[in-house]
Amino acid sequence: MAIRAGLIIFASIMGFACTGVQASSSLWPESVLVVTSDKYPVVTPDAFKSYIPKVTLLNLDSVSQIENRLSKGLAANEKLATAEFHRRVEAIGKAQLESDLRNAYQAVGAAMTYRLERYPVVIFDEKAVVYGLTDLSQALEKYRQWRLGSGEVTVHE
Repeated sequence: MAIRAGLIIFASIMGFACTGVQASSSLWPESVLVVTSDKYPVVTPDAFKSYIPKVTLLNLDSVSQIENRLSKGLAANEKLATAEFHRRVEAIGKAQLESDLRNAYQAVGAAMTYRLERYPVVIFDEKAVVYGLTDLSQALEKYRQWRLGSGEVTVHE
C-alpha cells in the first residue's frame, strides 16, 4: 500500500514538473545525433533521455579503438601475428566484429553526409546543427532558442 501511494505521489510530482514541457513539446526534437571523439566526452542527463527517445551517439575514434584492440601487441613475426589476429577475431566473434565496425563507421559516414566542419557536433531532427557543445542540455537549449527565434514554433504555456 505504501509503495502504491509513493508511486502516485511520484507520478503527480512528475506531472506537475513536466507541465511546461508538455505545453511546449514542439520545442523538443524527435531525434538527436551526436558526433564526437574520445577527446570530447558527451554528457547526457537522464532527464534528456526521457524526453527525446532517439539519441544516437557516434564516436569518430571507434574505428581506431577496434583496430587497436585487434592489433595491439602483435608479434613482429608475420605468421605469429596473423595467427594471433585470427584468434582475437574469433574471440570477439565475426558477427560481433562486423556489427562493431558497421557502427564505428557510422560516425565517419555521418561526418561526410552532413559535411561537418568540426566536432563535437549535435544534430537535431537531421537539420539543426550545434557545434562545440558536449553537454546535451546546453545544446538542446540552443536548439530551443533557435526554434523560438525562427518563428517556426509558437509556445502557449
